[in-house]
Amino acid sequence: MWLTIMCLSVIFMIKILHNWRRPPKFPPGPRGLPIVGNIFDVKRLVEETKFYSQAWCRLANIYGPIVGLKLGMANPLVIVSGRSAVVEMLNRPEFDGRPDGFAFRHRTGGVRRGVIFTDSDVWREQRRFTLKTLKQFGFGKITMEDLILKNAVALTNAIGSLATSGPIKNLHNITSIAVLNSLWTLVAGSSFDLDNPRLMEILSILNDIVRSSNITGGILNHLPFLRHILPGLTGFTLLNQKMARILQFLRSEVAKHKRTRIHGEFRDFIDVYLAEISAEQSKLIVSYFDEEQLISIVRDLFSAGVETTNNTIGFVITYLAVRQDVQRKLHEEIKEVLGKDTLPRIAHKNRLPYLNATIAEVWRMSNVGPTSIPHRATANTTLLGYEIKKDYTLLANFISVHMDEKHWGDPKEFRPERFINDEGEYVEDPWLMTFSLGRRKCLGETLARHSIFLFVACLLQKFRFVLPAGHPDPILDGIDGFTIAPPDISVLAIKNT
Repeated sequence: MWLTIMCLSVIFMIKILHNWRRPPKFPPGPRGLPIVGNIFDVKRLVEETKFYSQAWCRLANIYGPIVGLKLGMANPLVIVSGRSAVVEMLNRPEFDGRPDGFAFRHRTGGVRRGVIFTDSDVWREQRRFTLKTLKQFGFGKITMEDLILKNAVALTNAIGSLATSGPIKNLHNITSIAVLNSLWTLVAGSSFDLDNPRLMEILSILNDIVRSSNITGGILNHLPFLRHILPGLTGFTLLNQKMARILQFLRSEVAKHKRTRIHGEFRDFIDVYLAEISAEQSKLIVSYFDEEQLISIVRDLFSAGVETTNNTIGFVITYLAVRQDVQRKLHEEIKEVLGKDTLPRIAHKNRLPYLNATIAEVWRMSNVGPTSIPHRATANTTLLGYEIKKDYTLLANFISVHMDEKHWGDPKEFRPERFINDEGEYVEDPWLMTFSLGRRKCLGETLARHSIFLFVACLLQKFRFVLPAGHPDPILDGIDGFTIAPPDISVLAIKNT
């Protein structure tokens, strides 16, 4: 008996030491500790820098463009920094996978579903179907532009009403429903009132989840067994409660569609997907289409469709409230091109170079998505001479590119003019990677670009945003989480005359 226990203990210790050992060609990084690996190293850096993205930059400064970390029981994490390394990683197909850790499966019921955290045939099939179907309902077309404008006008009217009562607190909470409505109309065939309490609750829960999580998956991904021992302390209990509320909302939407849809008539994405489920079932073949997959895709569209776009608009308003000189230039440009009453259109984009430049500069400095969504190596390979084994997780560190002093010169300065050429035209910079690169770049890039441009143009055409007297200077770094959120501020929306 004791001999068996001793043998198992020795085997266990050997395995721990083996896992702790860094292979010869493993990317450089802090050594860490047995079992927990670099969890405490990362925790210390985040406490010092306040942001995970800044911790990655600190590690890159010490160890170079490729940094290897071991976080508990999860597969090794590789941080890729600097433009050349980031571009190579994102454009190589062997890095197009998604991680398969506990946290990434748990969000979709323990099975990899949806379009954000899937790969291989499941991802390709679901992404193809989703894009094709959304385009049928106007995604990326003139009807999409009309939907965005309708919601932008509704938002300006709502802000006009709120502005009569003084400072508006947490304006980005109000804009979130308007931003979501454009996509939700295509997905579910309906839109919401901007003060809808049910949706405000769901968006608040989603916001809490995003802010309380991080891009690595957190402790539940590093040491998943702790959820059984310390479900409250690890946040597992609270996470389940929040996820259940979101799923209840989404399931009720799908159930409503099942009750009211008419065979052969398609009102929106959910209707088409339900018809595809029926068609696939009749073929008696293995199918990637089922109701749980539908709910997961709708959740992905729901969260991705509001989070980064809304955060960007919030950062635009925050920066302009601080930088009144930039806001004055924008008002002059919009007044000259649009006047007071002409609604902005995408066709006006080339005639509003300073607006484009300001949005680009907010993208660069706010870094709403400071890294890529985690990638996974699908085969054993190398990157810049370092060994990357199958199932390693990789993160592209965009902030290292957006704040590169050698390229930008003064990266810490908010200066939209850096995107304007000598002829006064807006110029795209390939160092700006807001929507990532390669095959896994943002599925909703066109919608996001159009939404941000049209919403910001509409808001600035009607209002000047200023901080109330005595308001503390906003912390422009924002609030850390899975994405970076704008700071919580109050603003006065003063109608333009």
